[in-house]
Amino acid sequence: MDILVTVLLAIFATVLLVVEVVFIPGFGFTGFAGLVAMAGSIFYAFAQIGNAAGWITILVMGMVCISLFLWALYGNSLDKVALNKNIDSTVRDNDVSTLRVGQRGVAKTRLALIGEALFDGRVFEVKSESGFIDEDDEIEIIRISGDTLFVAKVGKK
Repeated sequence: MDILVTVLLAIFATVLLVVEVVFIPGFGFTGFAGLVAMAGSIFYAFAQIGNAAGWITILVMGMVCISLFLWALYGNSLDKVALNKNIDSTVRDNDVSTLRVGQRGVAKTRLALIGEALFDGRVFEVKSESGFIDEDDEIEIIRISGDTLFVAKVGKK
């Protein structure tokens, strides 16, 4: 009966650790409960069966832990939670050399202090100096600093 309790605790610990590795990323309650069940299995083997059974339990549980670690590391178990998306976007080129102060355009997005605007058929990132500007409102360039355009709603400065 004592061997059965030790084996059941070891199997329970293994199941909890597999659930932690495969289904629940990170280290949480399931992993902690698996480690407690593993320690309980080892303690029970030493206390109820004897030293030889305790050392065998430690050896088996160590092999199980190493196998789980290698399975998680080299297997495809982490592919379900890993980010596999390649980023293929680029940074928008804000070449403002063709623009001048006083030039008018249209807000392409809502300018909640920063947004996009359309000048001469091209989209630029702009900063609002006159608060929030709604989409499709007419705007005017009031200052250019480096490659940053500062705009204001037409008729409001």
